[in-house]
Amino acid sequence: MVAWMDRVTALCINVSCVKHEKLTMMVWQMFKKKCKSITCIVMVATIVFVLHNLNDKDSAAKFKGQSKRQADFLLGAKFNMNEQQEDHQNNHSTPYSTHAEEHPTNKTIVPENERLQQFEQEQKRRKDLIQTVCEERRAKHAHATELYDDTQRHIYVVDKYKLMFCYIPKVGCSNWKRILMILEDHSRTIDDIDSREAHARNKLKVLRYYPGKQLENRLKNYRKFMFVRHPLSRIVSAYKNKYADLSVFRVAPRELRQYAKRIMKKYRKKPTKRELTTGENITWSEWLQYIADPTEQKKFDRHWKEMYKLCSPCAIDYDYIGKLENIKEEADFIMDKLDISHVVRYPDKANSHPTNTSMGGIEEKFKEATKYQLKRISEIYALDFRLFGYTNPFLNSHEDTGIKEQ
Repeated sequence: MVAWMDRVTALCINVSCVKHEKLTMMVWQMFKKKCKSITCIVMVATIVFVLHNLNDKDSAAKFKGQSKRQADFLLGAKFNMNEQQEDHQNNHSTPYSTHAEEHPTNKTIVPENERLQQFEQEQKRRKDLIQTVCEERRAKHAHATELYDDTQRHIYVVDKYKLMFCYIPKVGCSNWKRILMILEDHSRTIDDIDSREAHARNKLKVLRYYPGKQLENRLKNYRKFMFVRHPLSRIVSAYKNKYADLSVFRVAPRELRQYAKRIMKKYRKKPTKRELTTGENITWSEWLQYIADPTEQKKFDRHWKEMYKLCSPCAIDYDYIGKLENIKEEADFIMDKLDISHVVRYPDKANSHPTNTSMGGIEEKFKEATKYQLKRISEIYALDFRLFGYTNPFLNSHEDTGIKEQ
């Protein structure tokens, strides 16, 4: 019976527009506990479905097209979540996107099987790139570390679904933690897990929890995925979220506030006693000085540490590498491939609050940087740029990055 409830819950959330998702979930949670038969569940599902489509001018057309899929799903057929992506506007154009970036009425509809094929081709391209860069790195740095200490602390393991996720702070990891928590406990929903619980009290197991052979078995046999973002965007996001926003800074963990105090002391000319005591209001210019300082790189916090040092992609063969720049569509594809879409979905933008910055905004922010700072930042994050296929707007393609690994 519980399995039926979970399947119909997924149906109620996913068969139509998600703009009424919170209200729908409230109604569903109220009724599902009282249902003791499949007939009752189907009746409640129908009520929720109608509620879900209220005020939707396209509801009649959607209902006609979806009725067959509903019946198949309730009878146990695999429901293809990707068919629903045609109903959502995406703000980022990708090689396998179905949406025109600015004019929804002019969007080109790509057949579902073609979109899936494009996604798989893109995944292969990303994995091939990582393999190529890693092989080049091994040739140049025979003794370079491939499995970093941080990695086992950054990989969450969900044994129930035999999957592992390597989280990178400032890459949408709050929502992924919520999703993993729901996979562990199906009674939870995205909305009832706040950010503090997701980060500090998620009760998720990390890879280092497992002894030797169990750890090796999971690395070999479990499906593994990670998400990345443009390195410069991540640096900007870390500053904006952790230091420019005082409401966040004042309740931040002690270690993050200690970084600010050290930055204030080291780079601000004639700081006041209060500034040294609180570390509040470090400037973007001071942040750039800190990031570019060669003496600080080894002590970077995980929120701005190089992504490859957190997830060790040269040592671990990830099945899927997603990108934050197209998070919703790529998350849906990956979750469908992992066969977890019937349990939980990646939240829409209304329920998601990433600190995103456009490339135009990034280049504008870095206009303050000196040539030396740009060179140093390019060196520090060079491997992230290359491994994950991102372009450094401040580095000519023919210029040697001069990678100095630390």
